[in-house]
Amino acid sequence: MLKQNILSKIAKNVINHIHEGLIITDEKGKIVFVNPAFEMVTGYVAEEVIGENPNILQSGVHNKEFYESMWNEIIHRGFWEGEIWNKRKNGELFVEWLKIHSIKDSEGAITNYVAIFSDITERKKILSS
Repeated sequence: MLKQNILSKIAKNVINHIHEGLIITDEKGKIVFVNPAFEMVTGYVAEEVIGENPNILQSGVHNKEFYESMWNEIIHRGFWEGEIWNKRKNGELFVEWLKIHSIKDSEGAITNYVAIFSDITERKKILSS
C-alpha cells in the first residue's frame, strides 16, 4: 500500500509538471481531467472543459474524413498520432502533435481515452521560414 501511495504521488507530480498537454476522457469522450499544460496551451481552465467533448478545440481546418480516419485508427488499433490544427479559447489557431490512446479494462471494453499533445506552432513557423 505504501508503494502504491508513493507511486500515486509521483504520477500526480509528473502529470502536473510535464510540458505536454494532457486530456483524459471517459468512454463517451467527455473530458474528466486536464493538466496545467493543457490550460496554458489552450487558455481553458479545467472547470470550463470538464464534462465537455474535446471537439470544443476544433479549428475547422480538418474535414469530416480526417476525423473519421483518426477515430477509425483509435478504435481498431487503440492509438493515433499525428499533426492537428486546433483552436485556443481566444480563437487563435495552433498546431499540435497529438497522440491519442484508448484505455481498456480487463475485458477489453474502452474505459477512457488519453490524449497527449505538444504545441508545435512556433517550431513549424521556424521551419517554414
